[in-house]
Amino acid sequence: MGEKYDYLMFDHKILRHARLQREAHPDVKKKEKEFSDEEITQKYHEAGKVAAQIRDKIAAMVKPGVKVYELCLKADELIKEAGQHPSFPINISINNVAAHYTAPIGSELKIKKGDIVKVDLGTHVDGFISDTAVTVDLSGKNQDLLKATIEATNTAIDLIRPGTNSQKLGALIEDVIRGYDFNPVVDLSGHLVKRWVVHGDKSIPIVGNKGGDDIEANEVYAIETFASTGSGSIHFDVNQVTIFRVVPYRVPLRSRPARKILSIGIKEFKGLPFAERWLLNYLQPHEVRIGMRELRKVGGVVEYHILIDRDPTALISQHEHTLIVREDGAEVTTKL
Repeated sequence: MGEKYDYLMFDHKILRHARLQREAHPDVKKKEKEFSDEEITQKYHEAGKVAAQIRDKIAAMVKPGVKVYELCLKADELIKEAGQHPSFPINISINNVAAHYTAPIGSELKIKKGDIVKVDLGTHVDGFISDTAVTVDLSGKNQDLLKATIEATNTAIDLIRPGTNSQKLGALIEDVIRGYDFNPVVDLSGHLVKRWVVHGDKSIPIVGNKGGDDIEANEVYAIETFASTGSGSIHFDVNQVTIFRVVPYRVPLRSRPARKILSIGIKEFKGLPFAERWLLNYLQPHEVRIGMRELRKVGGVVEYHILIDRDPTALISQHEHTLIVREDGAEVTTKL
């Protein structure tokens, strides 16, 4: 999941929210020291294995005529059946949409013949997060586009080491994607993963001219790459938001539904990103509408705007894995 607009790209406001979220999270200070390094590693692998299995199951269901809402509900169901929790709502992003689309309540959007479909999902075990994505080409004509991001992601995974500056990885990723005659989506990047925080305060860019961060042993990263047949320049649609996260500080709220959603976001979703459809397990549809309207008006939620290539004819592919950085290389948690 990507953010400068939080999930795949980074801006200072989102990163400040992420830091506050982690510091304010009730489970972090209380429980983090209770887990040994071995237990933490095991939890990352448990989350990664389940996410990878569900990723592949959902990808296999991507067919013309299938409703995106049904795919999202199925992913929610499979995660619950596995005894885990989502680290963010599954993204089903089609064609020139790069990320941040999950089905809103009652959506009728369907997959069409020839679509390029990104399936991006994650789970967590006690706040230890996985994040992984694949792309499905329903036309069969865009295999090089998929290969570009698969090879770019795997190249970064093969070469990541403690002490590496992520800008160097970005340059390698860019070389691979441009070698296939596509453009990297310059505004998006991979990201550090921390307990209860999908997007930490370090990034792995997918171009070589972006600032980088020094990578340290035992850090966890989601390496995700995006290739576009279009401009590779992203904008966000201010009128389309389907993913939210409650802010980690107090805001004045008047309505009961808004207060309830804030409580749910903290206690049930643990401050992680959520989809409005999840709220139907706790509230009536009209209560969800009232509560979310107020929370958005007063700034009680962070909004993850849908990220779209500026070229409306563009096709975008994505490939992503989560890994733990070790002295001798990457320990990938989301490969089966």
